[in-house]
Amino acid sequence: MSRMIDRLAESGSGCFVRCVGVSDSYLLDIEELDRRFEGEGYLRLNKLDTPTNSDELERLRKESEEFAESFEGARLLALYRESVSNLNPSIETNLITSLLYWSKLLGSRTGGVLIYCGKAGYKEYLFCYLAYMKGWRVLMLMPEGEGKLSSVLTEKSELITLGMPYAVQIPAYVPPRPVTPPPLRQPAPRTYPSTPQADNTRYGTPPREYRNGPRPNAPMRGDEGNIKVTIPPRERRNGPRPNAPMRGDEDNIKVKIPPRPRSKGSSNVPRQTRRAEDIPFDTHSDIPTVENNFTPIPKRDNSPAQQPYNSRRELSSEEIARLAESVVMITVCDKFGDMIGSGSGIVINADGYILTNHHVINKGSYFLARFENDRTAYPVQIVKYNNVHDMALLKIQRRAKPLRLYRNKQTDLVRGQKVIAIGSPLGLFNTVSDGIISGFRVIDVTDMIQFTAPISPGSSGGALLNTYGEIIGMCTGGAKEGQNINLAVSCRMIEPFIMNFI
Repeated sequence: MSRMIDRLAESGSGCFVRCVGVSDSYLLDIEELDRRFEGEGYLRLNKLDTPTNSDELERLRKESEEFAESFEGARLLALYRESVSNLNPSIETNLITSLLYWSKLLGSRTGGVLIYCGKAGYKEYLFCYLAYMKGWRVLMLMPEGEGKLSSVLTEKSELITLGMPYAVQIPAYVPPRPVTPPPLRQPAPRTYPSTPQADNTRYGTPPREYRNGPRPNAPMRGDEGNIKVTIPPRERRNGPRPNAPMRGDEDNIKVKIPPRPRSKGSSNVPRQTRRAEDIPFDTHSDIPTVENNFTPIPKRDNSPAQQPYNSRRELSSEEIARLAESVVMITVCDKFGDMIGSGSGIVINADGYILTNHHVINKGSYFLARFENDRTAYPVQIVKYNNVHDMALLKIQRRAKPLRLYRNKQTDLVRGQKVIAIGSPLGLFNTVSDGIISGFRVIDVTDMIQFTAPISPGSSGGALLNTYGEIIGMCTGGAKEGQNINLAVSCRMIEPFIMNFI
């Protein structure tokens, strides 16, 4: 259970875990989950109700056709068809209707923590997978076991075994009530005496009342002329300063300024004889200083991806061109297996994780990844995506050499900096082109890099590299009306998206 809590806490951009069986402290650990993640964006559901209102059902059926053609709906339907046999249009419509109804629980958020501990059937599992695709951290509690879920679905989530299967009643989650501040205390109305002081005069104003009673020896109102103010001497926190003059005796104060002490080790060196080269100064230079005790990190191999920042070097054009082995061509197929387009992708993890654009995969049903000098076409699984920033993460069953992401916080990318683009424009496998950074733009809410290296349709999802062979962006598109006005998603947007996979 502690592994599960750590998995939820560390995965900032989505995870999907199913916990099978019951541990000794099962209910106490669920309470710990509620305390750890409670608040906005936390859901713990014991059941998922079905819609019963006829008007609501009619509205959902009308929306089901549009949802079935969307990326999420097509993906979920494809998994359902692979998992269940003897389907008909009515069963598929009921599935989509339920998913649409339950998706209202997620709202418009693109992230949060969802704990589901109710019935775990195909519909419920696909709803949790939908939440995971939307960026939620999802945990399915299965105390009685996984049931009859197919391997097509279970491979979409991680498995943590807590103990033996056992039927247990999990209490419903009660969200914390918002704390309302106490009402402000109204002061009691002040009363005035009703007896006049003298003829032709107004009612007198009573003396001011203090919370702890009248001040001792306090003058009454109207006696201001006889008040004598005596200012006591200032008391120091740690007692009076020795031989300190009293207040009012300022004329007799004699100030002595002690001689300025010299720094340690320079008692015999007069101040006037210090040399100019001994005085520290700021150089404002872009060249980093090197300390004498610096020990370089040994390289594991000669690939640029394995070189640490402190020992990295600029690569030649031929060396950068060889990095094309870490950029793949993605073939997009429809539900019949026919090719309808292609794009590019970047290997970011040696276990076969590939980064590409969301618009490369949003109209396809099946996808294949191809490498240089490898005739095998590898089937692709979609791990997660972000359609706002146009990013998607894929997975294949193959080891590959990853490219390193530019994460140097000390220096920023600048205009005029040389860049290299690697992709498969118009299906031409791994074309290499160079240019410069010509600007930085914000398109909608996405940070983009404008560059001049030529790209074409099919380059989407390809790598934009600096001269050190590091990913500084992902090629996304360009202006049709202009020339060499191309855009790439910035590495600043990519880093949080793939943080848990690099």
